[in-house]
Amino acid sequence: MKKIFILIMSLFLILGCDSGNSSDRVEEHIKKNLGNNPTKQQIEELLISGQVIYGSRPEEAKKYFEAAAKYDPRGAYALSDYYLEKEEYENFEKWAKQAAEGGDSRAQFNLGYYYDENSRLEEAKRWYIKAGEQGDVGAMLNLALLYENEKDEKKAEKWYLKAAEAGNAQAQYNLGIIYMENADFNKAEEWYLKAANQSHLSSYRALGYIYSEEEKYKEAEKWYLKALEMGDQSKEIYNNIGNLYFNINEFEKSLYFFEKALEKDSNNVTINCNILKVKKKLKDGSNTEKNEEKCNIK
Repeated sequence: MKKIFILIMSLFLILGCDSGNSSDRVEEHIKKNLGNNPTKQQIEELLISGQVIYGSRPEEAKKYFEAAAKYDPRGAYALSDYYLEKEEYENFEKWAKQAAEGGDSRAQFNLGYYYDENSRLEEAKRWYIKAGEQGDVGAMLNLALLYENEKDEKKAEKWYLKAAEAGNAQAQYNLGIIYMENADFNKAEEWYLKAANQSHLSSYRALGYIYSEEEKYKEAEKWYLKALEMGDQSKEIYNNIGNLYFNINEFEKSLYFFEKALEKDSNNVTINCNILKVKKKLKDGSNTEKNEEKCNIK
């Protein structure tokens, strides 16, 4: 920390307040540091110097990064960031690739994302894998999503699992979906709970559904109501809660939530039939035999 402070003070002295000749002074500073065979400390000083002045003097910072990039992938990464901000994508790609090939996981992720966004999916996967193997959780998640879109469930599960075990709530939830689709409800519940413990909204609803199916209605109610508290205002949550209360014969509550679902989608046949079903239980005279037949209500 002391060394960094001294370096910052040195930079103020080198560059001064006047930007007129500061570019020349930067070049002198670089030459002095590099010499013929720069040490790790000298390269580190170049990187820190660039970072310190980047906000106010990005063009001069770029010179430090260019000098450092010859010896350290972090310099190339900093340059890729510089060009990305300027939306100069060819230069971004050039420097990101240099940094990525040098092992910088941030550059590997950024390159993967760049190729992903430009539908160069094989290249995206290649760089996501490299970043993921270095522990980049975002790369693991994006890689799993790519494999899921390609219907490669085994590879999707593999990378979701890596991201989930690293604590990513979205990966935990997506892993839960995979296990639900394969009727492995115990594993689905395990991962939904992990995601829910990180306040992942969709996991609340998913847990409510699992517990409803298992007829654990108190648990189901707990998670559905948590979803509501956290802001889930979807027709699905209202309809699911309506079904839950119907199943435990709390028909007034059931009707309330079915009607809330109907406000979200007034033409939804399932919700309309659910309302008829609960009104019949409440002996509401507004039902008609014709509508009951359409919904197969007896």
